[in-house]
Amino acid sequence: MTEAERRTLGGVRRLVFQNLANGLPVERVMEDLKLSQLEVDNARRFVARKITQHQVQRRQPTIPCDDIRAIRWNRRPLLAVLARIGDLDLSTDLILKITTQALDHPEMIEGAKHRMSEAR
Repeated sequence: MTEAERRTLGGVRRLVFQNLANGLPVERVMEDLKLSQLEVDNARRFVARKITQHQVQRRQPTIPCDDIRAIRWNRRPLLAVLARIGDLDLSTDLILKITTQALDHPEMIEGAKHRMSEAR
């Protein structure tokens, strides 16, 4: 896929999400952008996950955007985050890397116990 095609794909995904967030019915988005119901749903879910990925990577609180109702309720913050994501980013694969710290290691448990006893 060329860069121009990727930009176009990202732009279409952005338009779908923006239109749904601003209250357009799914049928109208499908008609205007000449997309199927499945394509509209996939674009909405993809952009929602990209917004979540953006927030997680920057260690900021995520914004609920699981369904159209949540997207419309949180329209302003979602669209503000979407404005910071480029069209090329909206055409690439999702990369949700969430690192966790192993707290069940014996040294971690002992360290936590020690800190708790000192706090009392």
